[in-house]
Amino acid sequence: MSEFILELRAITKTFPGVKALDRVNFQLRSGEIHALMGENGAGKSTFIKVITGVHRPDEGEIRYNGERVEFKGPNDAKKLGIAAIYQHVTCYPDLSVTENIFMGHEKVHKRTRRINWREMHHEAQRLLERLGADFDAKAMMGSLSVAQQQIVEIAKALSTDAKVIIMDEPTAALTQRESEQLYTIAEALRDSGVAIIFISHRFEDMYRLASRVTVFRDAKYIGSWGVDEITNDALIVAMVGREVTQLFPKKEVRRGEELLRTEGLGRTGYFADISFALHRGEILGLTGLVGAGRTEVCQALFGIEPCDRGQIFVKGSPVAIRDPLQAMQLGIGYLPEDRQKQGLVLDWEIGRNITLPSLGGLSRRGWLDVGREDAVSQTLAEKVSVKARSIHDLVSSLSGGNQQKVVFAKLLTADLDVIILDEPTKGVDVGAKSSIYEIISDLASQGYGILLVSSEMPEVIGMSDRVIVMKEGRITAELQRGQVTQEAILEAAMSGNEAKPHPIHAG
Repeated sequence: MSEFILELRAITKTFPGVKALDRVNFQLRSGEIHALMGENGAGKSTFIKVITGVHRPDEGEIRYNGERVEFKGPNDAKKLGIAAIYQHVTCYPDLSVTENIFMGHEKVHKRTRRINWREMHHEAQRLLERLGADFDAKAMMGSLSVAQQQIVEIAKALSTDAKVIIMDEPTAALTQRESEQLYTIAEALRDSGVAIIFISHRFEDMYRLASRVTVFRDAKYIGSWGVDEITNDALIVAMVGREVTQLFPKKEVRRGEELLRTEGLGRTGYFADISFALHRGEILGLTGLVGAGRTEVCQALFGIEPCDRGQIFVKGSPVAIRDPLQAMQLGIGYLPEDRQKQGLVLDWEIGRNITLPSLGGLSRRGWLDVGREDAVSQTLAEKVSVKARSIHDLVSSLSGGNQQKVVFAKLLTADLDVIILDEPTKGVDVGAKSSIYEIISDLASQGYGILLVSSEMPEVIGMSDRVIVMKEGRITAELQRGQVTQEAILEAAMSGNEAKPHPIHAG
């Protein structure tokens, strides 16, 4: 018996004009959680498709339990016990959990050849209980949360007796509590002998779960290490190809005039008594556990879901913000948490996305000046370092980090003073994060007031001048840059009491 349940040797895969994998290696043991990390475009997605039989490699070999195998299609990989769970769950929302679990391998009566619903429901429920699920096998898939749908996907893999499970960015859309539940499930699977390839951009996922980590960069295999054998800095160098000397390039900027102030802001059922001020040149962090009400506060400030009590002041004048257009006219811009659904038109070109908020200023007598539009979008795309062949490429063709840069460029076409950034580095790799932090720091130095909403504590601590912590819709702490620690944030986010009212000065 081989030491490795799955081994890939010198795998190469080429598409027209692109070498997606260039002699990559990978080794996986039974009962092991092995992290696979790399920037977007490193080859991870193609790697998954080779393992699951979607793509056949041009060169190299795959070994399963020591024997060389060739997958002619996904069913060949499935028969050997290889399954993949993707970040964006692919399911049938109008069918039950049981139907989703057994789709394509239904249990049937031997004599009548009809579907054996009783056995399927029983087996589905048993799998859900094994995974600690709090929902029934007869529930409709569309009624479940993203975390619950991922549990169904894991149950589906187990229903095929999977020995190798690939988890592709499974925590990207989960809350901290849901991530912990997934960690517990992954550890239980590992202890039962299942081998897991865990793909993530989040270092906390790797440190929490994996015993080994492999890094790909630019379609090449860079190396494999024990998680306790490689430093964070060395891992970043392996992923990015250069030393990121300053992951959080925070510039010291003198705080200017007050741009935005809230007093007693509230929206029934979501948040209450939100009072803070934001100044020119300042980065104000807003954090707390997912569900604390941070996004709802941002949406109220941008007029998406207006507040029902309290007051908003823009440059000292009281305003009532009823919709996003009014917010932008007042100089407030918003980068939403979900860039693909709320921030971009994926089937449009990069340039058209960038200039979308400013078409009026690029038009003459009702006709769009296309030449001027191209010039503006080209300038802004270069300003935020969007990596693309042309501004006429579709946004859907870009990596997550470059899509996020397009949303930044889009904000810069409008005449803004305040920019609200809701999870600006969510789902992007460490190299793209470093670039986005540079953009944020540059915007603050240019005089914008930045409200930075983030669940990542190193990001909040590294980039903010002040930090506001929320819990259950209320502010529980306001910390100055020198006071901010992970421990202080966690205490305020998990057990903190409502912060005492404090005077808000316009200076």
